[in-house]
Amino acid sequence: MGRAENNKKSLPHFKLEEALRQQGCALCRLVENTAQDYLEGLMYELVNDPAVQEEFKSSLGFCDRHAYQALKMREGLGMAILYGVAVREMEKLLSGLADNPKPQNPITSVLSRSSGEGATIPEPGEGCMVCAAEDKAEERYLKVLLEGAEDGSLDSLLHGPESVCVRHLSRASALSGGWLPPRLTEIATHALRDLGSDLEKYVRHNDYRFSEEPWGKERDSPKRAVKLLLGRRRR
Repeated sequence: MGRAENNKKSLPHFKLEEALRQQGCALCRLVENTAQDYLEGLMYELVNDPAVQEEFKSSLGFCDRHAYQALKMREGLGMAILYGVAVREMEKLLSGLADNPKPQNPITSVLSRSSGEGATIPEPGEGCMVCAAEDKAEERYLKVLLEGAEDGSLDSLLHGPESVCVRHLSRASALSGGWLPPRLTEIATHALRDLGSDLEKYVRHNDYRFSEEPWGKERDSPKRAVKLLLGRRRR
């Protein structure tokens, strides 16, 4: 590849290439890194920004996943400032309910209603700002993946069975209107076929008639199945 063609690559393309050189789903890694970078920038620079505080107040904090990720950063001051805003907003909302009459309708099932339906106060973390940053990054890198797989610029890196998990292949196909570049479907098909064979061998080992047969790479096939389908475990 010549220097001129190389210079046409965007920063997201270079980041995707770098992620594809590492083990596991590249998209999962990039989205996870986006969340960590976003949290660090937020905690170190933006906790006193009025617009940030307004957005944090609107969502009543982070979602559970990102709230606990933020706690691991040990940035108590930033969390105290932001959650002070959320807690005061929640107190205000609850105070406004004190004189509300009890509805005549019977209690409805929480399991049968859509998220937030019928709630007088919003569920904390709905509209999490870190989730929004993740969603934008995911869409950006999915577009780069689709383009790179179609024009061949990522061919040399799209080889491992877990370079892109099936969850992200599904999201890529949704983004492209139900289509995937042949290179992506080819890789996924081979990986799934090989994994299916290993899973069958794993089951066979648990039949007493074949329990003495030596184990091969099928030993960790259940774990690989989860990783291939779902990608990295979200923190």
